[in-house]
Amino acid sequence: MMIDVLSAAVSTIAAGRSAALVTVVQSSGSTPAKPGFKMLVTEDGARTGTVGGGALESIAIETANRVIAKGQSERLVLDEASGGLAAIGMACQGGIELFIEFLSAGPEVCIYGAGHVGIALGELAAFAGFRVILVDDRPELACAERAPFARETYAGDMAEFARTRPGGPDKYVAIVTRGHTFDEQVLREVLRQDPLPHYIGMMGSVHKVRTCFENLRAAGYPDELIARVRAPIGLPIGGDTPKEIAVSIVAEMISFRYGRHHNVPGSAALTLR
Repeated sequence: MMIDVLSAAVSTIAAGRSAALVTVVQSSGSTPAKPGFKMLVTEDGARTGTVGGGALESIAIETANRVIAKGQSERLVLDEASGGLAAIGMACQGGIELFIEFLSAGPEVCIYGAGHVGIALGELAAFAGFRVILVDDRPELACAERAPFARETYAGDMAEFARTRPGGPDKYVAIVTRGHTFDEQVLREVLRQDPLPHYIGMMGSVHKVRTCFENLRAAGYPDELIARVRAPIGLPIGGDTPKEIAVSIVAEMISFRYGRHHNVPGSAALTLR
């Protein structure tokens, strides 16, 4: 069974999905969970293996989902001090310690818009270690032949694609479509993702961004949610060619990846006044 769980973990990461690996570290008393028992919970809810079933497994799954959402591993201890397994309604006596490990496939950036900026951004993001998904409604642009660096390409309704995507701590979004109408449609769906992507950026002039944010506010999106958007996207380095814009965006994404974005001037705040 352990081999099945580990094999599922490898397959999940290879497919670009995050997961949590639950391991029984130690147990005491009459619990059916024994040290070494493992269970994998993926970001889309699939499970492999068991840590004993019942109320314990329900709590383990709940904790695993929280670990995936936060991107941080956790330790769960049910010992005598906390009432042990009886405290969660299990008839068996004893205690248990679980380690719930976050498994990330690495940062993934979903780029909406496969024009000149989108292609330059995808190439540079892949070089910087991001798994790239390129999305556009024009099949001749969002294709493997034009974007060999992309792990996945999607040609179709961009807002619909955003509606189906999971957010999370290892997810990044760059909205660089060919028009503000598409930008706003995609952004509305991205801001509905739960959890939100770690990074959300949108290209556009200050005027266009302000108009978009005003529309979002009128539609009921709260300011604290809108403020999560980096717009105009990228660090203010002054370049305006597609490759220079790509450099500014990837630099901003890297600052988020390593937790340095708090030292970077916020762009959304400029347009929320």
